[in-house]
Amino acid sequence: MKISKAFLRIGIDARFIGPEGTGLGKYTEKLIENLQKIDKRNIYYIFLRQTNWQFLKLKNNNFKKVLADVNWYSLAEQLKMAGIFNSQDLDLLHVPHFNVPMLYRKKFVVTIHDLIHHNFPQESATTKNPLIYKLKRSAYKVTIANAIKRSVKIITPSNHVKEELVSIFKINKSKITVIYEAAEEEYQKTPPTEAKNLLTKYQINKPYLIYVGNAYPHKNLETLFAAIKIINHKMKLNLVVVTARNIFSKKLEKQIAENNLGKSIQVAPYIKTQELNTIIRSSEAYIFPSLSEGFGIPGLNAMAAGVPVLASNIPTLQEIYQEAAVYFDPKNPTDIADKINSLLNSSKTKEELIKKGHLQVKKYSWRKMAVETLKVYESTR
Repeated sequence: MKISKAFLRIGIDARFIGPEGTGLGKYTEKLIENLQKIDKRNIYYIFLRQTNWQFLKLKNNNFKKVLADVNWYSLAEQLKMAGIFNSQDLDLLHVPHFNVPMLYRKKFVVTIHDLIHHNFPQESATTKNPLIYKLKRSAYKVTIANAIKRSVKIITPSNHVKEELVSIFKINKSKITVIYEAAEEEYQKTPPTEAKNLLTKYQINKPYLIYVGNAYPHKNLETLFAAIKIINHKMKLNLVVVTARNIFSKKLEKQIAENNLGKSIQVAPYIKTQELNTIIRSSEAYIFPSLSEGFGIPGLNAMAAGVPVLASNIPTLQEIYQEAAVYFDPKNPTDIADKINSLLNSSKTKEELIKKGHLQVKKYSWRKMAVETLKVYESTR
């Protein structure tokens, strides 16, 4: 008869955590933060880089930091991370992304947030030359296939991603657990900063829509720009795009200049959450034109901040937002413009969306996400 251990030694790869709070980093941060509130029994080994070592605060004695100063998506990750994980004699490893080292042979759980790389394999989504891009894409296919095949359990943030995994990789549904994420708690608090001062600081002019996130091609910002151009033939409306400064944001700025939209569209750099909360609350609406998502935290953040949401009618966003958003065809700029126009000209619709948004946000909880994730860990004994 097999005797269960009193506790598990669980590793979590937390190298993505960082102050800019990208979706993947925020998910890992909230998971660890809430596991500390609910689990005093199992021992956790949190693998961090030097750059985010101080960022993550661990309050419990059963949570320990381990240095793993290795770049993600690198050859070094594949060659070194298995040894670093093995150094802690883990019973279970949780890798919150597809990048599981192929040399790691012990038990692991993987979170697959989305299949965007499968659905959008365009070379326009990379800054690499074509040969390097093809090599990286081949490495991605091998790595994700290995993670899916060899994991003991898979976590996805939506039923749509689960269905995609089953369809593409032909795996048993019972291996996959859907665990929803949530809005960030910071957006549910009234910020102390005055909006007027912040809008002046970032040179933002009212009225405006806001988008927060990456500027990758699948985010579909070019089509949104075309919709703004249509709108501005009828009324004055600005768009604020808050995104990381990189090659993709530079491409956006080039598109804005080429379409003479410089007076209507502003690309803003990373803004701290407290300030961003105020800027979102001062907007007419949050707009999410993406062609593919795994969950959709930014829209929930906007709902938590009391702002109506306009979103593309892709399956994931409809699953997560339900009746708390106005949906549009993300490939049709005229439809996007029409939906924006209808919302902004109806105070009743805006009020209804804000009420529905507040209720929708309450359906999701990071604590609940941690509880359900811990159940997945325990099920692997």
